[in-house]
Amino acid sequence: MVSQQDDARLDERQRAILDRQLNGLGGEAEQRKNVFAYATVSDRIILSVSSICAVLAGALNPLVPVIYGLLVSVYDGFAAGTVPASELRSKTATFSLYYVYLSIGLFVFTYVATVGFYYTGERIARALRTTYLAAILRQNMAFFDLLGPGEITSRIMSDMGTVQEAVTSKLAVMLTAIATFCAAFVVAFIMYWKTALIISPFFVIMIVTETLGGAYMVKHHKRAMELYTQAAGIAEEAIAAIKHVTAFGIQTLLSQRYLTVLEQAAKADRKAENMVAGMIAWMNAMPNLIYALAFWAGSIYLTRGQMSVAEVSATTLAVTIGSFAIIRIAPSAQALLSGIAITGEILKSIARRSPQDPLRKEGEEPSTVVGDIVLDRVGLVYPSRDDVDILNDVSLRCAAMKKTAIVGSSGSGKSSILGLVERFYEPTSGAVLLDGRDIQSLNLRWLRRQISLVDQMPVLFNATILENILYGCSDIVGQLSESEKHEKVFQASKKANAHDFISALPDGYHTHVGEKGLQLSGGQRQRVAIARALIRNPKILLLDEATSALDSKSEAMVQKALDAAAEHRTTIIVAHRLSTIQNADHIIVLDQGKVVEEGTHHALIARNGVYAALVQKQQIGDTNDHKTPDGTRLSIDDDDSPYGGNTEYVDEKDIRTEEVALSSAAQEEGTQRESHKLSPLQTISFIARLSKRDWKVLLFGLANAILAGLTIPVQSVFFAKILTVIGFAPPQYSQLRSEVDFWSGLYVMLTGTTFLFWMGVEITLSYATQKLARRVREVCFRSILVQDMAFFDVPGNSPSALSSVLSKSTNDLAGMGGPVLGGILTFISTIIAGIVLALAIGWKLALVCTATIPIVVACGWLRLQVLSTFDSKVRQSGIESAAYAGELVRTVRTVASLGLEEHALARYDGILAKQAAKSLRSILLASALYAASASIVYLCAALAFWYGGTLIASHEYSTFQVYICFVSLISGSQIAGSIFTYAPDASKAMHASREIQDIMNLKPTINNIVPTKPPPTQAATEKNQTQQNFSACRVEFEHVSFTYPSRPTRRALEDLHITVEPGQTLALVGQSGSGKSTCVSLLERFYDPDQGRILIDGQDIKLRDVDEYRLDISLVSQETIIFSGTIRDNIAVSLAGQEVPDDEILEACKQANILEFVQSLPDGLSTLVGTGGSMLSGGQKQRIAIARAFLRKPKILLLDEATSALDSQSEAIVQEAMDAIRKDRTTIMVAHRLSTVKNADVICVLQDGKLLEIGTHEQLMGERGKYWEMVAMQSLH
Repeated sequence: MVSQQDDARLDERQRAILDRQLNGLGGEAEQRKNVFAYATVSDRIILSVSSICAVLAGALNPLVPVIYGLLVSVYDGFAAGTVPASELRSKTATFSLYYVYLSIGLFVFTYVATVGFYYTGERIARALRTTYLAAILRQNMAFFDLLGPGEITSRIMSDMGTVQEAVTSKLAVMLTAIATFCAAFVVAFIMYWKTALIISPFFVIMIVTETLGGAYMVKHHKRAMELYTQAAGIAEEAIAAIKHVTAFGIQTLLSQRYLTVLEQAAKADRKAENMVAGMIAWMNAMPNLIYALAFWAGSIYLTRGQMSVAEVSATTLAVTIGSFAIIRIAPSAQALLSGIAITGEILKSIARRSPQDPLRKEGEEPSTVVGDIVLDRVGLVYPSRDDVDILNDVSLRCAAMKKTAIVGSSGSGKSSILGLVERFYEPTSGAVLLDGRDIQSLNLRWLRRQISLVDQMPVLFNATILENILYGCSDIVGQLSESEKHEKVFQASKKANAHDFISALPDGYHTHVGEKGLQLSGGQRQRVAIARALIRNPKILLLDEATSALDSKSEAMVQKALDAAAEHRTTIIVAHRLSTIQNADHIIVLDQGKVVEEGTHHALIARNGVYAALVQKQQIGDTNDHKTPDGTRLSIDDDDSPYGGNTEYVDEKDIRTEEVALSSAAQEEGTQRESHKLSPLQTISFIARLSKRDWKVLLFGLANAILAGLTIPVQSVFFAKILTVIGFAPPQYSQLRSEVDFWSGLYVMLTGTTFLFWMGVEITLSYATQKLARRVREVCFRSILVQDMAFFDVPGNSPSALSSVLSKSTNDLAGMGGPVLGGILTFISTIIAGIVLALAIGWKLALVCTATIPIVVACGWLRLQVLSTFDSKVRQSGIESAAYAGELVRTVRTVASLGLEEHALARYDGILAKQAAKSLRSILLASALYAASASIVYLCAALAFWYGGTLIASHEYSTFQVYICFVSLISGSQIAGSIFTYAPDASKAMHASREIQDIMNLKPTINNIVPTKPPPTQAATEKNQTQQNFSACRVEFEHVSFTYPSRPTRRALEDLHITVEPGQTLALVGQSGSGKSTCVSLLERFYDPDQGRILIDGQDIKLRDVDEYRLDISLVSQETIIFSGTIRDNIAVSLAGQEVPDDEILEACKQANILEFVQSLPDGLSTLVGTGGSMLSGGQKQRIAIARAFLRKPKILLLDEATSALDSQSEAIVQEAMDAIRKDRTTIMVAHRLSTVKNADVICVLQDGKLLEIGTHEQLMGERGKYWEMVAMQSLH
């Protein structure tokens, strides 16, 4: 919202404009209130059938007490002598068959329900993912300015997984449990309503407990999820900026920030978990109290003749089954409520109505476009930075079919004008007109189809060159034949001066450009981007610093392409290199958001004003004349190149070989990972090792789990004893009442004991699991941050993928943590104790019943294996889809400018559909095995009752012995089957533990920073700075050769030998791909040379501790990295681990020529810069990065295109500051603007990784070689 301090500056209309850009238009874009609204008609039909089947499966369970009561009645009748042995055998066989029928029915209904819920759950989650991404891509740019880094990836990868799980297995289990509870309640009332009525309050208490506890849990869990998302953003931002994180040694600082947010999340999560612990303990203890009350009341009505033995046993079992059903509801409800909490945030984003929605159909679509653009008294304030006027009453005209250039200092509003033309933002006053129409009245999608934008850092997608160029006309590509597509691409490429180099590649237009297009050089990427811009034949062409990142030769080629592209269309150019705009029809000079000059190049030069001063500052001079020795003008045509115009050619054969090698390595790595997938025991062992700090807590919790498991066999003794007692004849009713009172009292005692044991289990183990998850996140994050750069070059180790390991994989591992392990141990304890008890009471029946347990276990185990395979595929698809979604969000301006929203969504949905097609078979098989493990227990019961009846009929066993064996072992069998309800959690945990273990086991060869190493102390840092004062270094490259690990077939440097004396400045120049930035990377020890050495003051840098070595270096790179936080945070980060006075920060700002801008801000150094510095201009971000480097006072200053984003005035001031500070330190700079290097002590010209020329500016100009040619290309006239 707009701050109150600006109310006076902004009127009500302006505040409303800013508010709608920040918060949307109000109302809801879609009236979908829950996740099931994303189900199709067929999904809803399947869901309805599945729900009915789940309810029927649940309703079958309370029929067990009815059959059981009939059997008890027969057994007791035989014991009393009223039922003969033949009738006992006959009725036992009949009732046992009822169990068989029940088993068949349960299998069918459970199978259909499970298949239906898994199938529709995946489809609903897929629809929700697609709709969510569509909603995100519809948003205006102000939405993304405030979006946390990594938030979208976290939502799609982690949160959507939670939602999918909630609407599949958890919902099915909960419906079944609810149906069981309701049916049990009905059976109890039918049997004897008075007993059921007495017990009813306990059901009410259990339901109220779950409801209130669930609401409390959701509240705090929701807060915890918000904080975990914030932590995921910190992690993804750090990983995306890993080179700068490594260069400045801020791994520990970022780890501490990450840990701080995790601790805040843990506090909120702890409150939720404590409530869950109490709920689970209460739910597990309550059935014992119900047993006590039911048997006590039933015995009274029995002795009065109002109930039979069968009715007492059936009623008691029914209400107990109902209470256990409520227990089963609790964890499923927890998962469902978590899903609901997460869904609320997702639906909130979906419902946001964007004020600039590219998919909305509204707005005019004129039939013709001339291309005349007018800004009429335009004012602009960015919604996320409402205290600063970006444009102030700007009026200008970009004439149709003419070339208009906009120049000025950084932050003067140049790029903002292009953003207004693209309708990325809305002006707070005035209007932007296209052919006399306010562009706010035009259809946004139509408007952007008339415009093409070529940015300073062009974004290419991971596809072929052909596909990348076709993205420029994605709206019509579906209507073209293959030949027409190729023809359009060829024509656009020729106009962009790209056809020749593309055709020279082995795979031509089908060459894959790799992630971010990095398999092509800078100039090649620019020309592909220009071809993409031209293929739609736009009426308006916007060029924003399109050549600032290029070397002279590449710039010449690209500039030639741009000049050709600008013909017959309205062109607006933003540029700092004034040599690129001197032929413009009209030049507009901006300063502090206002137009200060305009005219042609010659008119403005003659005026000798602001523009003329800018031109003067960029003159390199000393070029003498720019003619070749024979007197002809120096040509910059492509044909001058020995490669036929492709001076920046990267051997595409090498590239393709590298891609194949990388793909094979990735596949091999995937195979290796799959082959050593951790087993359940290995997973448990891995979790135990990670949790060893909390071994006392774990030991206490697991001991309680064992004791909690023993309560069920104890309960079976109480149960069998009471069943035997209630079979007494009327003369023994007084004894019956006395014994029932006694055993009911023991049940009450067991209630308290069970509650304490389960509280001990849940509180301790959930605490340990929470600590485990936090520890895993922290250790993995630290491990990732200290890896060598080669690790991040591997496909699959993208920021989104690694962030996924920290969020989803950690959650999955925690899913197999304390509470689940405690539950499994409880079940094992129950089974073992039950077997021992049964064998002691009646070994024959015990052996028969025990033999059935492995069958149940086998079904569950097979299901686990199927789910494991299924989960592996789902995880891979999830990572792929999340990575793609993350790429779209990170490049959202390019996506919006190209109008790729519909194409991107179709591809994203295709990725999800591909996985869905593969998963159906796994769903069918896993569901069958789950249904078998759930229903086979009744076949076991049939066998136990049949054989038990036979033993009773032959007088070998008493009814007490049969009851003990049945309850302890058949319940044990049922519990064994329940273990595998954790199968999905175990499957995910096995894969997660593998991924996490792989990360933790990584050992960097260069970044040997101890993960837990504290930041340097204040004293240590001051000592280091004292040693740095006036202590420059001698730097020597001694016959260095290097090949990037990710590009093993191409030499980046070959036999390079350069010496830089202390205090000297070395300038590295050359075309793109010549090895300049590689030298910087080697000096920072991002990589180590394959051959040769790099010496600092005669010492091999490999022999120094790498983090201490990097304290002596400051890096400013072309790829400016700004972290979320304040300006102060971003500058002081270079001295991580100490308090930096504001005076020192302001002095660094002064040197970087950003002090005036900082002091003009209301919050000064405390101003928030937004995600990735979104609230700053490109030049402002680069000057903050320079201030960060200056603050460190390094011995060695590395400048990699450090001033490429600066205007001439800022560049001159910053260059002067650099000249001043580098007197006492060694400076190595990489530059394409040769005006910045002419004062260097040594200039090295590199070509293809080799040293081509070396000398001072004057020496190299005198030689009239490669350097002279490059200077000539950049000179202004």
